[in-house]
Amino acid sequence: MMIKILQIIRSTRQFSTLVARVQAAKSSCVAGTKLNLKIRKNGDEPVALEDSEYPEWLWDMLDKKKCDEKLKETDFMKWRRKHLGKENAKKIKSNNFLANVK
Repeated sequence: MMIKILQIIRSTRQFSTLVARVQAAKSSCVAGTKLNLKIRKNGDEPVALEDSEYPEWLWDMLDKKKCDEKLKETDFMKWRRKHLGKENAKKIKSNNFLANVK
């Protein structure tokens, strides 16, 4: 009985995260909306475009796992350096925490 409940919970989690990922790929603005990003004194204010007019890589920028996998495939040494930096930061934080506990 308990196993069936856990399976149902896990299956609903998978579907809910899948829906969240699909919805995240859509733009938050309607096409034609003024973006309030006018940075130049002269010229028109930028306007939001249709989702199809933006490059495909733009929608993947918020997904860290996808960006990380793509970096690993294209430039392994850069990915490794980034990964080692994160590991070293974790070690330093852990050591600092343990030093303050004593």
